Amino acid sequence: MIIKEKKYVISKGLAFYAEMESQRLEKELANGWLMDKINWLGFYRLKKVKPEEAQIVIDFYPGKKNEIDEYLDIYEAAGWEKVTSYRNRYFVFKSDVGTEAVYTDEESYASRLKKEKLWMILNSFYFFIFGLIGLLLIKLPNIKEWLLEVKPLYFILVMVTELSLMVPLIVTALMLYYKVIYAKRQTYYKEPKSYAKKQHFFIDLILAGLIGAFLGGIIGFLSGYFELF
Repeated sequence: MIIKEKKYVISKGLAFYAEMESQRLEKELANGWLMDKINWLGFYRLKKVKPEEAQIVIDFYPGKKNEIDEYLDIYEAAGWEKVTSYRNRYFVFKSDVGTEAVYTDEESYASRLKKEKLWMILNSFYFFIFGLIGLLLIKLPNIKEWLLEVKPLYFILVMVTELSLMVPLIVTALMLYYKVIYAKRQTYYKEPKSYAKKQHFFIDLILAGLIGAFLGGIIGFLSGYFELF
């Protein structure tokens, strides 16, 4: 989708498909579109530039916010130029074709993947806290009585609350799924293109949907059994 010389592309997932997305962005750059911004809705915004053949890498920064400059210096020294970032955690870099990867051993890349997973699980608990607040509101007699008079609003709040409470469980389940399916990801620390060929986005999407539906069914049953709503 192109709006006012900006192209918008939906992300497949920076955490799970960084290698695949890097190749995708390389193709966009070869066609004259460079990543400009990543928004919280999961869209990439690309700007029109001169077509360029280059390498692109998406990396997760697991360190402290006050040490980001040192992290960026490492990439710059290795020949990589920062393109953009998201929440000072996900960084997009580009370089000339043939530039070596920054990660030089399997252990350091495995550590990066582990810290990324932990960060995602911890962040998912923000949704859980939001869900608990929603549950407490629904449980307050006066508020519940008022909400039941506006049934569409009540059902929306219940649905949002249930989904929010499920987020940590779903995220953890997905992490386990990807860890099993792509168990050797860390061994491709210097061969992201080879790893990208092993990723199957649509199959993963279907299976992830089934996992989410299964967990949703369990949560729905438990919430009904214990009369949470």
